[in-house]
Amino acid sequence: MTQALRSIYVILVSLALFTAGSGMLGTLLGVRMAIEGFSHHSIGPILACYSFGFVLGTLYMVRVIRRVGHIRSFAAFAAIACISALAHPLWIDGVFWALLRAVTGFCGAGLVMVMESWINDRASNQIRGTIMATYAATSNLAQSSGQFGLGLGKPESYVLFSICAALIAASLVPLALTRSKAPLLESHERMGVRKLFDLAPIGIVGAFIAGVAMAGMMAVLPVYAQQEGYSVQSISLLMGIAVLASMATQWPVGRLSDRVDRRALIVLLALLGLLVSLPLSRQEGDSFMLLVALAAAFVGIAGTMYPMCVALTNDQLHSHQMVSASGTLLLIFGIGTIVGPVGGSLAMQYLGGAGLFTFLGAAMALVSAFGLYRYLRAKPIVVEEQAEYVPVSVVATPVIMEVDPRNPEFDPPVNMPPVERRTGIRDRRKDSQSGGRRRTDAADFNE
Repeated sequence: MTQALRSIYVILVSLALFTAGSGMLGTLLGVRMAIEGFSHHSIGPILACYSFGFVLGTLYMVRVIRRVGHIRSFAAFAAIACISALAHPLWIDGVFWALLRAVTGFCGAGLVMVMESWINDRASNQIRGTIMATYAATSNLAQSSGQFGLGLGKPESYVLFSICAALIAASLVPLALTRSKAPLLESHERMGVRKLFDLAPIGIVGAFIAGVAMAGMMAVLPVYAQQEGYSVQSISLLMGIAVLASMATQWPVGRLSDRVDRRALIVLLALLGLLVSLPLSRQEGDSFMLLVALAAAFVGIAGTMYPMCVALTNDQLHSHQMVSASGTLLLIFGIGTIVGPVGGSLAMQYLGGAGLFTFLGAAMALVSAFGLYRYLRAKPIVVEEQAEYVPVSVVATPVIMEVDPRNPEFDPPVNMPPVERRTGIRDRRKDSQSGGRRRTDAADFNE
């Protein structure tokens, strides 16, 4: 197991550096725009452009990676994302920043896709669950670290933008120096939204609301905190603890979901999110620690909803449908991450600071009402037949879902050499040579 995880250590380091840099940049921009006097109805759409670019990237970056190769693609994406981070303080303009956010998101999708395909290439059946959990934990810890980094300078200066750019650029170094051969990258077809909604309606609605809640809170909360007069160091602490709360709730909620009806649990989580949003909507900057506690509770709840929806959806699908359904759920979640910052900032514009939490509470009320309706009408799923809950990173593309231990198509070939079975490290090139799953021509990946 240790040797198997060591084989993806370099990729995880690159993932951590990129996630820390991009996460820190997103929070920094929210605070900086509030300082510069941007209106709330413009802050949300500008921040949402990152998610828009990321969603587009998951749709089109596969073609670029195939044509150019993994390492060269990664170098190009990292360079462009780094330049975008450095360019923000050069011209304080809403349209310019929106374009930069979209470019950063587009390149971010390519960077994550390259890293995930490398992880996928080195995984075997024995370590899939461990890899998924390690991937999600690495992503969350790195994002939290990036939030704490906000206190290293003043948002009005160039320093913090330089740190973000340096972290993004540093993510290139581990992969550029790796001696591993570039992996092969498959196409991932998505199941139609209508078809998936007919099969798992709560999964679709829940994934969308999870995106709305997580992105709305993480993007607009720093703006709210700055408006309430909190220091940059306080905002850094607030956001860092919120991300850690999201990671801390994954294991206990996941364990519980394996023992009860997940539809009921999703309804319960949504109701808890609604209850937490009520005192948040009455916050007026009186108690910072209360704000931290409530925000952490909300993010901790919202952070479990997407992997819960993935697990619930898998409960209602045939095994051969899981990978294509995961791609569709990621797309729906991504659309939610676009809507969240826009809706949250508009709510603040017209309802005041409390509007953000009113909007998020309404989103939770919507999914709880729909979930309860479906729970009362649909036939229950036998708990013993439910698929296993697996942590899922919100910074992910459909590539990593192939490693999901619930995906039976990932089973290793019967002729896997003993050393690979023992270590859990799999040479995926041998699969394609021995009649394994269909893959693209290896010539497409010459570096």
